Amino acid sequence: MESDNVYGLYKCRILRVYSLTEEEKLFLLRFEDSDIAESWSFIPGQFVQVALPGVGEIPISICSSPMRKGFFELCIKKVGKVTDMIHKLQPGDFVGIRGPYGNGFPMHEFENSDILLIAAGIGMVPLRSVFMYAVDNRWKFGNITVINSARYGNKLLFRKELEAMRDIAEAENIKIIQTVTRDPEWEGRVGRAQEHIGDANTDPENSYVAVCGPPTAYRSIFNKLIEAGYDPRKIYVTLERRMKCGVGKCGHCIAGSSTFLKYICIDGPVFGYYDIISTPGLI
Repeated sequence: MESDNVYGLYKCRILRVYSLTEEEKLFLLRFEDSDIAESWSFIPGQFVQVALPGVGEIPISICSSPMRKGFFELCIKKVGKVTDMIHKLQPGDFVGIRGPYGNGFPMHEFENSDILLIAAGIGMVPLRSVFMYAVDNRWKFGNITVINSARYGNKLLFRKELEAMRDIAEAENIKIIQTVTRDPEWEGRVGRAQEHIGDANTDPENSYVAVCGPPTAYRSIFNKLIEAGYDPRKIYVTLERRMKCGVGKCGHCIAGSSTFLKYICIDGPVFGYYDIISTPGLI
């Protein structure tokens, strides 16, 4: 399955499948080729194309830390034909992977600063990679806050994992906030993610911010961040919608105008604040 072609696939074995919610499953994968396993790397925020021969392929953000060689994790939501088939796979089955693609978060710029992660809904998927990388390299970063939000408690991605990290998080100056907006049975925090920015342990004057969620929420989140004193030049957003081929050939993810175009799969999916607000169609 391996090839030097841009559309060539790497053969990966599924090692574990874990149900996160009724719609999302977490897959642990390993490269079959030892040379690929040793050399393959990615940046938090990048994505891969997951292919099932004869069925199709889809772009999926990598949600694990790049520190573990040869292995990576994907959180896949059941939304269509390809994902329906992927959800039926079991440990020992194989998929094709190509990538990684796109621009990730500038983690080297984040060093020596606080990090604020703001996730809404499935937005926690790419931000988990940022978070786990920062945890794996804890000494390189300042305080960290994760705001994980969803409509209902049973829709909070990685909820149990984040809850299990609370003790070590407190010892490491990491604050974890999980909040929901529509669940009458939820006993924890309520409200949208941006409503809890003031409770972060991050210093607005020395922080980088990573945001992922429904594009309709971005302007409100931006306004809250800027009101709180966060530098717009240090705000990054990752977009996952509309991507298809992953390499800028199909034109499916083009946004902008006739004189100013952006390919989400090539120029993104991570964009800075000023790219987001100045490019028509990104949000």
